[in-house]
Amino acid sequence: MASAVWGGAPWWGPPPPAPARPLTDIDFCSGAQLQELTQLIQELGVQESWSNGPKPGPDLLQAKDFVFSLLGLIHRRDPRFPSQAELLLLRGGIREGSLDLGPTPLGPYTRGPHYDAGFTLLVPVFSLDGTGPELQLDLESCSAWLHVPELVHGSAVRETWQDCLGPPVPKGSDSRHQNQNEGRPQDAPSSADQPHGLVAEPEPQVSSEKLPSGVSGPEWTRRDVTDLGDPAPLKTESGDFTEPAAPSPVLSRSEAPEVWPTLCPAQVAAWFYASLATVAEALIPVPRAPRLVHAARHAGFTTVLLATPGPPRRLLLFDLIPVVCVAGWPEGARRHSWAGPLAPEPDSFYLVPSGDTERPGASRWQLCFARQELALKARIPEPLLQAHAAAQALLRPLVAGTRAAAPYLLRTLLYWACERLPALYLARPENAGACCLGLLDELGRALEAGALPHYFLSDHKLRAGDNGAALLGALARLRGDPAGALRSAVEEAKAARKGGGLAGVWGGAH
Repeated sequence: MASAVWGGAPWWGPPPPAPARPLTDIDFCSGAQLQELTQLIQELGVQESWSNGPKPGPDLLQAKDFVFSLLGLIHRRDPRFPSQAELLLLRGGIREGSLDLGPTPLGPYTRGPHYDAGFTLLVPVFSLDGTGPELQLDLESCSAWLHVPELVHGSAVRETWQDCLGPPVPKGSDSRHQNQNEGRPQDAPSSADQPHGLVAEPEPQVSSEKLPSGVSGPEWTRRDVTDLGDPAPLKTESGDFTEPAAPSPVLSRSEAPEVWPTLCPAQVAAWFYASLATVAEALIPVPRAPRLVHAARHAGFTTVLLATPGPPRRLLLFDLIPVVCVAGWPEGARRHSWAGPLAPEPDSFYLVPSGDTERPGASRWQLCFARQELALKARIPEPLLQAHAAAQALLRPLVAGTRAAAPYLLRTLLYWACERLPALYLARPENAGACCLGLLDELGRALEAGALPHYFLSDHKLRAGDNGAALLGALARLRGDPAGALRSAVEEAKAARKGGGLAGVWGGAH
């Protein structure tokens, strides 16, 4: 019986070979398979979930309570610290892009070798109404000056903050000229003072303050936690809820605001650190509690390292930054994102010490939209967040110990990606690898240009820093083998999950 033939081949034979399909899941730059990169990114997310998950573990909660108690003790010592403050706690330290301070020395800390997880805590020391004469804004430079009146609610506020005041800043064109001069310091930062204690790598360009002589590194490591007593209540905001802001002060305007002295962010940061260090000297050991093993001031904020009792023992970094809370919204600033309004009413923003605090006489603050960024993060698709976290991990060793602003540039690129790309594309888990590479490529273009448009202020550009060229070269080398870099990041995350960082290096002995 003759067999039936279809197209010249027996019907029972193997099907003809399918036409060749183009390889669309290969990174052209490195040759890495995007599927493998996505799998590594997902694995990295799993390993880092102990610190980034929705339910923090008891060690993180203990460390947070420890920091809040320290702030309560600062109020006991110095009534200028508000008795009820609205605190904003952010996951990730300033070195991981939690805030924009511009190119500034951040100290020789690297997640992995030096600590296991980082956090940023915004501590309002002043609250005001953004429509009052005491606030002078320059949105083009993302800067502000805070003029201090003589009286607030009948109290001599200027006398109270006398040690934190700077000279008056005339309103008008002088402010912009002064900001431009401050934004380009001609001299390298002082390296006379180095942070104490546990950081292994030297940092010759760190501008920081040492702990008092009675709180040297070895002695500091023998202290555990303070006798908390009954500290003043502190309200906290960690993205889950919002507390009402303090009422706006009633000002005495017997003199023109132009002649009011300004609140100097460098002096405020120095006062904040000195108060914390003094309180730390009185700490009393408490078993099974976190221990403060290191503290140092860098530019406008204070970095503390806490060792948790475990198991497993971990070293947690907290960047504490004194801020001014401003009620209202800057005219001309962005109000809507790719997903609608930025945040519910009432509007507010922060003033943070800028990177220019190391310059003598610098009196400008920098605008900060941390609340709005917290709301934006909740609207970003999870695969894109995973891609950003992986890009952060790859960038981390490249910027350690430098003045680069790249981590916050990377965060800003995250917002611009959501504005530019379809939400369905960003929400597909299999696209995490391509998104991670895209963020790194966009960061390279921003470094090459030396700036990146600010997401909230259309007339302002974020500066990349003076070492952008060197970082650009390192980024190009990283792009040659992203899979290898991701494997290393996964291994570091595994070590941190087990209690890596200094806790692991020193065998848990602090």
